[in-house]
Amino acid sequence: MLALKPFQEVAVSKLKNEFLSLWKLPNQNIPLVFKSPTGSGKTIIVAQFLRDIVSDPRFDGNDVAFVWFSFSEDSYEQSKKKLFEYYGGASELDLLDLNDLSRGKLNKNNVFFINWQKIKGKSKDSRKLRRENEQGLTFDNLINETHEDGRKIVVIIDEEHIGSDTELALEVVDGLIKPKITLRVSATPKYIPTRADTAGFVEVKRTEVVEAGLIKEKIIFQTEEDLGQKTLKKLDQDDMLLELAYNKRKELVALYKEIGAEVNPLVLIQLPNDDQATTETNNGTTKQSIVLEYLKHKGVKEAEIAVWLSKEKENLEDLEKNNSLVSFLLFKQAAATGWDCPRASVLVMYREIKNPTFAIQTVGRILRMPFGSHFAHPELNLGYLYTNYKRNEVLAEYAKSNSENRPAINGSYRKKNVEPIKLESVFMTRADYNDLGDSFQETFKKVADKELNLKSIDLRPKVMNSLIVGVEIDDYDNFTKELFEDGGSHDQEMSRHDLERLYNLLCFKIIAKQIDENRKFAPERSWGKLKTALNIWLMKKLEASRIDAYKIIVSDLVSSASALAPVIGDALLAYRPIREQEVNKKAARTKRVEHIEIPRDALFFTDQYESLSVKKSAMEPFWIEKGMFGAVNEKSFIDFLESPKNKDVVWWYKNGDSGSEYFSISYRNPDDNREKLFYPDWIVQTKDTVYILDTKAGITAESNDTRYKAEALQA
Repeated sequence: MLALKPFQEVAVSKLKNEFLSLWKLPNQNIPLVFKSPTGSGKTIIVAQFLRDIVSDPRFDGNDVAFVWFSFSEDSYEQSKKKLFEYYGGASELDLLDLNDLSRGKLNKNNVFFINWQKIKGKSKDSRKLRRENEQGLTFDNLINETHEDGRKIVVIIDEEHIGSDTELALEVVDGLIKPKITLRVSATPKYIPTRADTAGFVEVKRTEVVEAGLIKEKIIFQTEEDLGQKTLKKLDQDDMLLELAYNKRKELVALYKEIGAEVNPLVLIQLPNDDQATTETNNGTTKQSIVLEYLKHKGVKEAEIAVWLSKEKENLEDLEKNNSLVSFLLFKQAAATGWDCPRASVLVMYREIKNPTFAIQTVGRILRMPFGSHFAHPELNLGYLYTNYKRNEVLAEYAKSNSENRPAINGSYRKKNVEPIKLESVFMTRADYNDLGDSFQETFKKVADKELNLKSIDLRPKVMNSLIVGVEIDDYDNFTKELFEDGGSHDQEMSRHDLERLYNLLCFKIIAKQIDENRKFAPERSWGKLKTALNIWLMKKLEASRIDAYKIIVSDLVSSASALAPVIGDALLAYRPIREQEVNKKAARTKRVEHIEIPRDALFFTDQYESLSVKKSAMEPFWIEKGMFGAVNEKSFIDFLESPKNKDVVWWYKNGDSGSEYFSISYRNPDDNREKLFYPDWIVQTKDTVYILDTKAGITAESNDTRYKAEALQA
């Protein structure tokens, strides 16, 4: 199973908390919207959410099955395959599809995958799956029998923006399935709940995904207008796009080789849908024939070219592997949505003649990173798109969408008379999950040996149902209600299963309720480690059986005069510096110092930047973010640098605030006990000195964090 990135763990935790809050409500079909960018691992996040929720101590005991809708045959198969591979083939969840209709109903923790199109409309196949099967093996019967069994259903709609608001949704979801909760998953959801809605909402920001290294820092666009400025004017425009893509791939191949990464960068070439050979257009040739002729002329072998069209499929086996021999893929729509190939780095998009609509979703195919992390060379952390769409056509489509992956469409280039300098820049990935590690066992043992007097604990308790009547667990589960509804009495000794359920809840609760920041750890990832530490210490100390240890611990923790609770709090406090040291060691392994060239040869910015007329900037044109926080301060400093009085200033360079292509230094913030990255605002070249400067004003100038940055910069 893959290790989730910290932002993914946070998303799983938020989804669980929202889900559990909504579950308590009396409503049916409550929307839970999960908005997460393309390339963020939405399917994997939901996979972990499902695995966690069915075993979460706050949800344990609930009888639920899941129905997972996708909007194409490929996407449903991909989703099921991803979950199967992520779970390693073994899980608390049973993954099913239409081949399993013979089971007759969905059992607890089943996940049933189905393509919308299979049960859509009035076609013969749809009717057979819905109501006209002689054997009774229909989708409708499967759902009805599940309801008859008293089992609640949760619906998951993957890529919900595609078709979740159709009549089918109303008929199938509302009329037939009647889910308790509908999880709507999309990078661009149609529906965003307001505070007044009875609904849940969890969002992953694009910046989090970029910082984690899962997706490229930006996609650089070359539009039709840019192509006219290139030195390739002698070439036909079709060949010009291919030449740019071919040369970029060669550059990326060399960079991967330099760092020893076994990655063969893939160029995606999207042919227009109206690519047909006619006498009236292109002299009877097609874009496909033009592309193949160009690649043949360049000496590209047939084995290095894949074709993925509805009636033509060649060299598609192992296409997604980083070391695949295929270097170029020709397609129309097949690879537009849902397909993952992280080595895809360059995209050529030909404009359609009849329907020139720029397809945003296709750009998502070059967003992902091989190995899920950024590289030492900034050029490898960018995606490259060459297209003969016009700039306004591209921007118009992005303006209509909710996509955060805005195109870096405005180029800025280093002036010819500016001599670049080399600076040591720090690259570091986040490695902190704020969880208890395995080493917590030793810390707990030391604290418990020192502080805990076993005489203060009842070592022969009987854990009766009556013990838990006053326990505050109603915000986690209807545990008490369920216990007595199952036929238990107040004076009956608790079963081993119920005892363990309560034990799990108490471990979760005691971590979640910590107030002191230095005692706070993520309960979702930590309650199991606390449980293990308690078990090992007590079983060894008393030579007790596991069930006896459970009884002693639960009996103590539900008591208002618990002897264990303060010891647990002190152990969490004692463990904080130990865990931070472990995290920092791990961070040190992912920390790199690289020499980067400043100013960069070229930088690209989105339409959220505006040009500013300046003379001494090392880059031209100079782009500054619209409505940027601190813009007054920064513009004032630009005026200072541009002033005729500052005759010593040869050039100045505005640094970015994130990303591997910008200069950064590391600094330690003792308040957070963490090492962080700092991106100084300015690099200024005078006649005899290079200055690295950062401008601060107001409250930020007086903060501790600014002081730590200043000390690191001075050092």
